Amino acid sequence: MGHITARLEYEKLRAKVDRYPVGTPATSTIYEILKTLYTPQEAELASQLPLRFSTLGALSRRLKIPEDQLRARLEPLCDKGLVMDLTLGGKVRYVLVPSMVGFFEFSMMRRRDEMDQHKLGDLYHRMMFEEDDFVGQFHKGAPTSIFQTLVHEQSLPDTGSMPDTYSEILDWERAEHQVREAGAWSVSICHCRHVAHHKGRDCQVFPMEDVCLTLGRATEYLVRRSMAKAIEMSEALDLLARSRDAGLVHIGDNVQRHPSFICNCCSCCCELLGSYKQFAVFENNFSSNFEARVSEAKCTGCKKCQQACPVNAIDMIPSERRVGKKQVRRLAVVDHDVCIGCGVCQLACKFDSLEMAPRAQRKLAPENFVARTLTMAIEQGKLHEMMFDVDDGAGARAANVLLGAFLKLPPTKILLANEVFKSRFVETLLASTRLLARPKRKTHRTADAIR
Repeated sequence: MGHITARLEYEKLRAKVDRYPVGTPATSTIYEILKTLYTPQEAELASQLPLRFSTLGALSRRLKIPEDQLRARLEPLCDKGLVMDLTLGGKVRYVLVPSMVGFFEFSMMRRRDEMDQHKLGDLYHRMMFEEDDFVGQFHKGAPTSIFQTLVHEQSLPDTGSMPDTYSEILDWERAEHQVREAGAWSVSICHCRHVAHHKGRDCQVFPMEDVCLTLGRATEYLVRRSMAKAIEMSEALDLLARSRDAGLVHIGDNVQRHPSFICNCCSCCCELLGSYKQFAVFENNFSSNFEARVSEAKCTGCKKCQQACPVNAIDMIPSERRVGKKQVRRLAVVDHDVCIGCGVCQLACKFDSLEMAPRAQRKLAPENFVARTLTMAIEQGKLHEMMFDVDDGAGARAANVLLGAFLKLPPTKILLANEVFKSRFVETLLASTRLLARPKRKTHRTADAIR
Protein backbone atom coordinates (compact mmCIF):
# COMPACT_ATOMS: atom_id res chain seq x y z
CA MET A 1 0.00 0.00 0.00
CA GLY A 2 2.85 2.39 0.77
CA HIS A 3 4.09 2.23 -2.81
CA ILE A 4 0.61 2.89 -4.22
CA THR A 5 0.06 5.83 -1.86
CA ALA A 6 3.41 7.35 -2.80
CA ARG A 7 2.61 6.98 -6.50
CA LEU A 8 -0.68 8.84 -6.03
CA GLU A 9 1.08 11.65 -4.20
CA TYR A 10 3.62 12.06 -7.00
CA GLU A 11 0.88 11.94 -9.63
CA LYS A 12 -1.01 14.70 -7.80
CA LEU A 13 2.18 16.76 -7.74
CA ARG A 14 2.98 16.09 -11.40
CA ALA A 15 -0.55 17.10 -12.40
CA LYS A 16 -0.28 20.31 -10.37
CA VAL A 17 3.09 21.33 -11.90
CA ASP A 18 1.74 20.38 -15.33
CA ARG A 19 -0.70 23.29 -15.08
CA TYR A 20 2.21 25.68 -15.63
CA PRO A 21 2.81 26.72 -19.27
CA VAL A 22 5.90 24.48 -19.36
CA GLY A 23 4.48 21.38 -17.79
CA THR A 24 5.47 17.89 -16.71
CA PRO A 25 4.20 15.17 -19.06
CA ALA A 26 3.30 11.83 -17.44
CA THR A 27 6.46 9.91 -18.30
CA SER A 28 8.47 7.49 -16.20
CA THR A 29 11.41 9.92 -16.35
CA ILE A 30 9.35 12.77 -14.89
CA TYR A 31 8.08 10.52 -12.10
CA GLU A 32 11.62 9.43 -11.27
CA ILE A 33 12.76 13.07 -11.15
CA LEU A 34 9.94 13.98 -8.77
CA LYS A 35 10.65 10.98 -6.55
CA THR A 36 14.33 11.93 -6.40
CA LEU A 37 13.56 15.54 -5.48
CA TYR A 38 10.58 15.15 -3.12
CA THR A 39 9.86 12.82 -0.26
CA PRO A 40 6.28 11.44 -0.37
CA GLN A 41 5.31 13.85 2.43
CA GLU A 42 6.83 16.80 0.57
CA ALA A 43 5.07 15.77 -2.63
CA GLU A 44 1.72 15.66 -0.83
CA LEU A 45 2.21 19.15 0.62
CA ALA A 46 3.54 20.64 -2.61
CA SER A 47 0.62 19.27 -4.62
CA GLN A 48 -1.74 21.38 -2.49
CA LEU A 49 0.10 24.69 -3.03
CA PRO A 50 -1.41 27.22 -5.46
CA LEU A 51 0.36 28.43 -8.61
CA ARG A 52 0.44 32.01 -7.29
CA PHE A 53 2.39 33.71 -4.52
CA SER A 54 0.52 33.33 -1.22
CA THR A 55 1.24 34.45 2.33
CA LEU A 56 1.81 31.93 5.08
CA GLY A 57 -1.52 32.92 6.64
CA ALA A 58 -3.42 32.32 3.40
CA LEU A 59 -1.75 28.93 2.96
CA SER A 60 -2.44 28.03 6.58
CA ARG A 61 -6.16 28.68 6.10
CA ARG A 62 -6.20 26.85 2.79
CA LEU A 63 -4.41 23.75 4.06
CA LYS A 64 -5.79 23.89 7.62
CA ILE A 65 -2.27 23.61 9.07
CA PRO A 66 -1.10 25.93 11.88
CA GLU A 67 1.31 28.59 10.63
CA ASP A 68 4.29 27.49 12.73
CA GLN A 69 3.93 23.87 11.59
CA LEU A 70 3.43 24.91 7.97
CA ARG A 71 6.49 27.18 8.02
CA ALA A 72 8.59 24.29 9.35
CA ARG A 73 7.36 22.03 6.56
CA LEU A 74 7.89 24.63 3.83
CA GLU A 75 11.43 25.50 4.92
CA PRO A 76 13.15 22.35 3.53
CA LEU A 77 11.20 22.72 0.27
CA CYS A 78 12.44 26.30 -0.08
CA ASP A 79 15.99 25.23 0.71
CA LYS A 80 15.86 22.53 -1.98
CA GLY A 81 14.57 24.98 -4.60
CA LEU A 82 11.14 23.33 -4.84
CA VAL A 83 9.19 26.22 -3.32
CA MET A 84 10.18 29.88 -3.67
CA ASP A 85 9.79 32.34 -0.80
CA LEU A 86 10.05 36.03 -1.67
CA THR A 87 9.16 39.21 0.16
CA LEU A 88 6.51 40.92 -1.96
CA GLY A 89 4.42 43.84 -0.77
CA GLY A 90 6.17 43.73 2.59
CA LYS A 91 5.16 40.12 3.28
CA VAL A 92 6.87 36.78 2.71
CA ARG A 93 4.97 34.87 0.05
CA TYR A 94 5.40 31.31 -1.17
CA VAL A 95 4.81 29.69 -4.54
CA LEU A 96 5.30 26.21 -5.96
CA VAL A 97 8.30 26.32 -8.31
CA PRO A 98 7.63 25.20 -11.93
CA SER A 99 9.70 22.65 -13.77
CA MET A 100 11.51 25.09 -16.13
CA VAL A 101 12.86 27.58 -15.27
CA GLY A 102 12.55 26.11 -11.79
CA PHE A 103 13.34 22.94 -9.90
CA PHE A 104 15.11 21.30 -12.86
CA GLU A 105 17.76 24.03 -12.75
CA PHE A 106 17.70 24.75 -9.02
CA SER A 107 18.43 21.12 -8.12
CA MET A 108 21.79 21.27 -9.93
CA MET A 109 22.91 24.84 -9.18
CA ARG A 110 24.95 23.75 -6.18
CA ARG A 111 26.54 20.52 -5.03
CA ARG A 112 24.16 18.76 -2.66
CA ASP A 113 24.40 15.84 -0.29
CA GLU A 114 20.65 15.58 0.34
CA MET A 115 19.94 14.78 -3.35
CA ASP A 116 21.23 12.04 -5.60
CA GLN A 117 22.60 14.42 -8.21
CA HIS A 118 24.28 11.64 -10.18
CA LYS A 119 20.87 10.02 -10.65
CA LEU A 120 19.31 13.38 -11.45
CA GLY A 121 21.99 13.99 -14.08
CA ASP A 122 21.05 10.74 -15.81
CA LEU A 123 17.35 11.59 -15.64
CA TYR A 124 17.74 15.14 -16.96
CA HIS A 125 19.96 13.90 -19.80
CA ARG A 126 17.35 11.31 -20.72
CA MET A 127 14.54 13.87 -20.59
CA MET A 128 16.33 16.43 -22.79
CA PHE A 129 18.38 14.30 -25.20
CA GLU A 130 16.73 10.88 -25.46
CA GLU A 131 12.98 11.52 -25.21
CA ASP A 132 10.82 14.12 -26.92
CA ASP A 133 7.85 14.18 -24.51
CA PHE A 134 9.11 17.16 -22.51
CA VAL A 135 10.75 19.12 -25.36
CA GLY A 136 7.63 18.52 -27.46
CA GLN A 137 6.07 21.43 -25.55
CA PHE A 138 8.33 23.82 -27.51
CA HIS A 139 6.45 23.26 -30.75
CA LYS A 140 5.41 25.48 -33.62
CA GLY A 141 1.99 26.18 -32.13
CA ALA A 142 3.63 27.69 -29.04
CA PRO A 143 5.77 30.52 -30.44
CA THR A 144 6.42 32.28 -27.13
CA SER A 145 9.48 30.89 -25.37
CA ILE A 146 10.88 31.23 -21.86
CA PHE A 147 14.21 32.02 -23.52
CA GLN A 148 15.60 34.53 -25.98
CA THR A 149 19.00 34.53 -27.63
CA LEU A 150 20.88 37.77 -26.99
CA VAL A 151 23.00 38.60 -30.01
CA HIS A 152 26.63 39.50 -29.31
CA GLU A 153 26.60 43.24 -29.88
CA GLN A 154 30.21 43.12 -31.08
CA SER A 155 29.04 41.03 -34.05
CA LEU A 156 26.71 43.73 -35.35
CA PRO A 157 27.75 46.21 -38.04
CA ASP A 158 27.38 49.95 -37.65
CA THR A 159 23.69 50.84 -37.86
CA GLY A 160 24.40 53.16 -40.77
CA SER A 161 25.38 50.22 -42.97
CA MET A 162 22.07 48.38 -42.46
CA PRO A 163 19.34 49.69 -44.77
CA ASP A 164 16.73 47.17 -43.59
CA THR A 165 13.36 47.89 -41.98
CA TYR A 166 14.97 48.35 -38.59
CA SER A 167 18.58 48.59 -37.62
CA GLU A 168 19.21 49.24 -33.95
CA ILE A 169 19.31 46.69 -31.17
CA LEU A 170 16.83 47.53 -28.43
CA ASP A 171 17.78 47.75 -24.77
CA TRP A 172 16.02 44.53 -23.79
CA GLU A 173 17.99 42.69 -26.49
CA ARG A 174 21.34 43.72 -25.00
CA ALA A 175 23.00 41.43 -22.48
CA GLU A 176 25.20 44.20 -21.13
CA HIS A 177 22.26 46.56 -20.71
CA GLN A 178 20.32 43.90 -18.81
CA VAL A 179 23.26 43.43 -16.45
CA ARG A 180 23.77 47.16 -15.89
CA GLU A 181 20.09 47.68 -15.08
CA ALA A 182 19.63 44.61 -12.85
CA GLY A 183 20.50 46.09 -9.47
CA ALA A 184 21.60 42.71 -8.07
CA TRP A 185 23.75 39.94 -9.53
CA SER A 186 24.77 36.40 -8.67
CA VAL A 187 26.46 33.43 -10.31
CA SER A 188 25.95 29.72 -9.86
CA ILE A 189 26.98 26.32 -11.14
CA CYS A 190 25.71 25.71 -14.66
CA HIS A 191 22.91 23.12 -14.56
CA CYS A 192 23.79 21.74 -17.99
CA ARG A 193 27.53 21.43 -17.36
CA HIS A 194 26.76 19.85 -13.99
CA VAL A 195 24.61 17.23 -15.73
CA ALA A 196 27.42 16.63 -18.26
CA HIS A 197 29.86 16.25 -15.36
CA HIS A 198 27.75 13.46 -13.88
CA LYS A 199 27.64 11.83 -17.33
CA GLY A 200 31.46 11.79 -17.34
CA ARG A 201 31.81 14.56 -19.93
CA ASP A 202 33.20 17.65 -18.24
CA CYS A 203 32.94 20.73 -20.44
CA GLN A 204 36.21 21.54 -22.21
CA VAL A 205 35.08 25.02 -23.29
CA PHE A 206 34.14 26.80 -20.06
CA PRO A 207 34.16 25.93 -16.35
CA MET A 208 31.06 24.60 -14.64
CA GLU A 209 31.39 26.87 -11.61
CA ASP A 210 30.26 30.50 -11.41
CA VAL A 211 28.96 30.79 -14.95
CA CYS A 212 25.16 31.21 -14.94
CA LEU A 213 23.97 34.73 -14.12
CA THR A 214 20.90 35.54 -12.05
CA LEU A 215 19.66 39.12 -12.12
CA GLY A 216 17.42 41.32 -10.03
CA ARG A 217 14.87 40.11 -7.50
CA ALA A 218 15.48 36.38 -8.04
CA THR A 219 19.08 36.88 -6.88
CA GLU A 220 18.04 37.36 -3.24
CA TYR A 221 16.23 34.01 -3.07
CA LEU A 222 19.00 32.01 -4.75
CA VAL A 223 21.78 33.59 -2.67
CA ARG A 224 19.86 33.17 0.58
CA ARG A 225 19.23 29.51 -0.27
CA SER A 226 22.90 28.92 -1.23
CA MET A 227 22.10 28.17 -4.87
CA ALA A 228 24.08 31.18 -6.10
CA LYS A 229 26.87 33.54 -5.00
CA ALA A 230 26.37 37.30 -4.95
CA ILE A 231 28.76 39.28 -7.16
CA GLU A 232 29.24 42.88 -8.29
CA MET A 233 28.12 44.29 -11.62
CA SER A 234 31.72 44.51 -12.83
CA GLU A 235 32.13 40.76 -12.27
CA ALA A 236 28.94 40.03 -14.19
CA LEU A 237 30.12 42.16 -17.13
CA ASP A 238 33.50 40.43 -17.05
CA LEU A 239 31.75 37.04 -17.19
CA LEU A 240 29.83 38.15 -20.27
CA ALA A 241 33.07 39.19 -21.98
CA ARG A 242 34.91 35.98 -21.10
CA SER A 243 32.05 33.79 -22.25
CA ARG A 244 31.73 35.74 -25.50
CA ASP A 245 35.46 35.33 -26.17
CA ALA A 246 35.08 31.58 -25.55
CA GLY A 247 32.43 31.33 -28.27
CA LEU A 248 29.47 30.87 -25.94
CA VAL A 249 25.89 31.95 -26.58
CA HIS A 250 24.05 34.39 -24.29
CA ILE A 251 20.54 33.03 -23.72
CA GLY A 252 18.37 35.15 -21.46
CA ASP A 253 14.93 35.65 -20.01
CA ASN A 254 12.35 36.36 -22.73
CA VAL A 255 10.95 39.58 -21.27
CA GLN A 256 11.47 43.27 -21.90
CA ARG A 257 11.53 44.34 -18.26
CA HIS A 258 13.13 42.83 -15.16
CA PRO A 259 14.82 39.75 -16.72
CA SER A 260 15.95 37.22 -14.13
CA PHE A 261 18.76 35.29 -15.83
CA ILE A 262 21.39 35.12 -18.55
CA CYS A 263 22.92 31.73 -19.33
CA ASN A 264 26.29 31.44 -21.08
CA CYS A 265 25.78 28.35 -23.20
CA CYS A 266 28.11 26.01 -25.06
CA SER A 267 27.01 23.72 -27.86
CA CYS A 268 28.49 20.63 -26.18
CA CYS A 269 26.58 20.75 -22.85
CA CYS A 270 23.60 23.10 -23.15
CA GLU A 271 20.36 21.15 -22.90
CA LEU A 272 18.40 23.84 -24.75
CA LEU A 273 20.79 23.94 -27.73
CA GLY A 274 21.29 20.17 -27.66
CA SER A 275 17.61 19.24 -27.68
CA TYR A 276 16.98 21.91 -30.34
CA LYS A 277 19.51 20.15 -32.57
CA GLN A 278 18.26 16.69 -31.60
CA PHE A 279 14.50 16.97 -32.10
CA ALA A 280 12.66 18.35 -35.14
CA VAL A 281 9.62 19.17 -32.99
CA PHE A 282 11.67 21.78 -31.09
CA GLU A 283 10.79 24.99 -32.91
CA ASN A 284 13.21 27.90 -33.38
CA ASN A 285 11.19 30.21 -31.14
CA PHE A 286 14.08 31.54 -29.04
CA SER A 287 16.23 33.20 -31.71
CA SER A 288 17.34 36.81 -31.58
CA ASN A 289 16.01 39.34 -34.06
CA PHE A 290 19.15 38.93 -36.18
CA GLU A 291 20.50 36.28 -38.53
CA ALA A 292 23.84 35.51 -40.12
CA ARG A 293 24.31 36.36 -43.79
CA VAL A 294 27.33 35.41 -45.90
CA SER A 295 29.12 37.60 -48.42
CA GLU A 296 30.07 35.40 -51.39
CA ALA A 297 32.63 38.01 -52.45
CA LYS A 298 34.53 37.62 -49.15
CA CYS A 299 33.95 34.04 -47.99
CA THR A 300 37.03 31.79 -48.37
CA GLY A 301 35.31 28.62 -47.19
CA CYS A 302 37.71 28.24 -44.27
CA LYS A 303 35.02 26.50 -42.14
CA LYS A 304 35.68 28.64 -39.05
CA CYS A 305 32.06 29.80 -38.93
CA GLN A 306 30.74 26.28 -39.46
CA GLN A 307 32.86 24.96 -36.61
CA ALA A 308 31.79 27.80 -34.32
CA CYS A 309 28.04 27.63 -34.97
CA PRO A 310 26.38 26.19 -31.85
CA VAL A 311 23.31 24.83 -33.68
CA ASN A 312 24.78 23.48 -36.96
CA ALA A 313 23.07 26.15 -39.04
CA ILE A 314 26.02 26.59 -41.45
CA ASP A 315 27.06 24.23 -44.26
CA MET A 316 29.79 24.35 -46.89
CA ILE A 317 28.91 23.95 -50.55
CA PRO A 318 31.26 23.62 -53.56
CA SER A 319 31.99 27.02 -55.06
CA GLU A 320 35.01 27.54 -57.34
CA ARG A 321 35.86 31.24 -57.49
CA ARG A 322 38.47 33.85 -56.64
CA VAL A 323 38.38 35.87 -53.45
CA GLY A 324 40.97 38.61 -53.75
CA LYS A 325 44.12 36.86 -54.98
CA LYS A 326 43.11 33.46 -53.62
CA GLN A 327 41.37 30.63 -55.48
CA VAL A 328 38.75 29.05 -53.18
CA ARG A 329 36.57 25.95 -53.50
CA ARG A 330 33.91 26.31 -50.80
CA LEU A 331 31.23 28.78 -49.75
CA ALA A 332 29.46 28.98 -46.40
CA VAL A 333 25.65 28.93 -46.53
CA VAL A 334 23.34 29.65 -43.61
CA ASP A 335 20.04 27.90 -42.94
CA HIS A 336 18.07 30.87 -41.67
CA ASP A 337 15.31 28.65 -40.31
CA VAL A 338 17.87 27.05 -37.97
CA CYS A 339 20.06 30.08 -37.19
CA ILE A 340 19.37 31.49 -33.71
CA GLY A 341 21.11 34.80 -34.38
CA CYS A 342 23.71 34.61 -31.63
CA GLY A 343 26.61 36.20 -33.54
CA VAL A 344 29.15 33.53 -32.57
CA CYS A 345 29.92 32.74 -36.22
CA GLN A 346 30.52 36.37 -37.10
CA LEU A 347 33.05 36.77 -34.31
CA ALA A 348 34.83 33.59 -35.44
CA CYS A 349 35.15 34.77 -39.07
CA LYS A 350 38.62 36.14 -39.89
CA PHE A 351 37.70 37.50 -43.33
CA ASP A 352 34.72 39.75 -42.47
CA SER A 353 32.53 37.64 -44.74
CA LEU A 354 29.65 37.25 -42.26
CA GLU A 355 27.20 39.92 -41.18
CA MET A 356 24.50 39.81 -38.52
CA ALA A 357 21.53 41.40 -40.24
CA PRO A 358 17.97 42.07 -39.03
CA ARG A 359 15.40 39.36 -39.64
CA ALA A 360 12.53 40.19 -41.96
CA GLN A 361 10.18 40.73 -39.02
CA ARG A 362 11.10 41.68 -35.49
CA LYS A 363 9.71 39.56 -32.65
CA LEU A 364 8.69 41.39 -29.52
CA ALA A 365 9.41 39.84 -26.16
CA PRO A 366 6.54 39.94 -23.64
CA GLU A 367 6.56 43.06 -21.47
CA ASN A 368 7.21 41.19 -18.22
CA PHE A 369 7.10 37.80 -16.51
CA VAL A 370 3.33 37.83 -15.94
CA ALA A 371 2.60 38.78 -19.57
CA ARG A 372 4.88 35.98 -20.77
CA THR A 373 3.25 33.44 -18.46
CA LEU A 374 -0.24 34.37 -19.66
CA THR A 375 0.80 34.36 -23.32
CA MET A 376 2.43 30.94 -23.01
CA ALA A 377 -0.61 29.65 -21.10
CA ILE A 378 -2.86 30.71 -24.00
CA GLU A 379 -0.61 29.02 -26.55
CA GLN A 380 -0.37 25.81 -24.50
CA GLY A 381 -4.13 25.70 -23.84
CA LYS A 382 -3.64 26.24 -20.09
CA LEU A 383 -4.97 29.73 -19.47
CA HIS A 384 -7.93 28.43 -17.45
CA GLU A 385 -5.49 26.54 -15.19
CA MET A 386 -3.51 29.71 -14.49
CA MET A 387 -6.56 31.92 -13.94
CA PHE A 388 -8.67 29.61 -11.77
CA ASP A 389 -7.16 27.04 -9.40
CA VAL A 390 -9.55 24.09 -9.13
CA ASP A 391 -8.35 23.56 -5.56
CA ASP A 392 -9.86 26.91 -4.52
CA GLY A 393 -13.39 25.51 -4.27
CA ALA A 394 -16.54 24.90 -6.30
CA GLY A 395 -16.65 28.42 -7.76
CA ALA A 396 -13.08 28.23 -9.05
CA ARG A 397 -13.67 24.74 -10.46
CA ALA A 398 -16.75 25.94 -12.35
CA ALA A 399 -14.90 28.99 -13.72
CA ASN A 400 -11.98 26.77 -14.73
CA VAL A 401 -14.28 24.43 -16.67
CA LEU A 402 -16.20 27.26 -18.34
CA LEU A 403 -13.08 29.17 -19.41
CA GLY A 404 -11.43 25.95 -20.61
CA ALA A 405 -14.47 25.11 -22.72
CA PHE A 406 -14.60 28.67 -24.11
CA LEU A 407 -10.95 28.57 -25.12
CA LYS A 408 -11.52 25.33 -27.04
CA LEU A 409 -14.27 26.82 -29.24
CA PRO A 410 -13.06 27.13 -32.86
CA PRO A 411 -13.81 30.88 -33.14
CA THR A 412 -11.88 31.56 -29.93
CA LYS A 413 -8.92 29.45 -31.04
CA ILE A 414 -8.80 31.34 -34.34
CA LEU A 415 -8.86 34.73 -32.60
CA LEU A 416 -6.15 33.78 -30.10
CA ALA A 417 -3.93 32.52 -32.91
CA ASN A 418 -3.75 36.13 -34.14
CA GLU A 419 -0.69 37.74 -32.54
CA VAL A 420 -2.19 41.23 -32.33
CA PHE A 421 -5.45 39.99 -30.77
CA LYS A 422 -3.55 37.72 -28.39
CA SER A 423 -1.36 40.63 -27.27
CA ARG A 424 -4.39 42.86 -26.63
CA PHE A 425 -6.14 40.01 -24.82
CA VAL A 426 -3.15 39.53 -22.51
CA GLU A 427 -3.04 43.29 -21.80
CA THR A 428 -6.73 43.16 -20.86
CA LEU A 429 -6.14 40.20 -18.55
CA LEU A 430 -3.25 41.99 -16.88
CA ALA A 431 -5.30 45.12 -16.31
CA SER A 432 -8.40 43.30 -15.11
CA THR A 433 -6.53 41.15 -12.62
CA ARG A 434 -4.38 44.06 -11.34
CA LEU A 435 -1.20 42.18 -12.26
CA LEU A 436 0.49 45.06 -14.06
CA ALA A 437 3.88 45.95 -12.59
CA ARG A 438 5.24 49.47 -12.36
CA PRO A 439 4.50 51.82 -15.29
CA LYS A 440 6.54 51.27 -18.42
CA ARG A 441 9.92 52.91 -18.40
CA LYS A 442 10.66 55.39 -21.16
CA THR A 443 14.37 54.64 -21.49
CA HIS A 444 13.86 52.37 -24.48
CA ARG A 445 11.51 52.17 -27.43
CA THR A 446 8.24 50.41 -26.69
CA ALA A 447 6.35 47.93 -28.82
CA ASP A 448 4.04 50.62 -30.21
CA ALA A 449 7.05 52.65 -31.36
CA ILE A 450 8.34 49.94 -33.65
CA ARG A 451 5.11 48.54 -35.07
